Amino acid sequence: MSAVTARWSKADAAQSKEAAFEDPGPRSGPPDALILDIGGDVGALVLYADEQCLGREIDLTPVSMARSHHTHTLIRRRRATDRDIVAGVYPQLNEGEYTVWGLDEGGPIGKVEIVGGQVTEFNGGNCRG
Repeated sequence: MSAVTARWSKADAAQSKEAAFEDPGPRSGPPDALILDIGGDVGALVLYADEQCLGREIDLTPVSMARSHHTHTLIRRRRATDRDIVAGVYPQLNEGEYTVWGLDEGGPIGKVEIVGGQVTEFNGGNCRG
């Protein structure tokens, strides 16, 4: 399997003053460490995605809010115990129902229920609405 480079060019990155995302491809070694700040009425979300979503940001909003009031996370390759996964992690979300938005101003790709003290998992597929 070859390395995947995000759609954003280095020129795009220079304009936004952010470094271009580059994925080194599958790897071996110990699992990545994540810190989740959950408990009480705060939970977390792991959003699994296809490789074509690498380097892209997925928006999340409380169900009653407009997309402009979003939080987002970068979809990246993460090392699990025995394999790599492609996912975004939202480490601290208030309990409630959220809309998961597709890429490129696309429509919703689903809804998730965040429960305090728990990690919710969602399969975003190709991240398109």
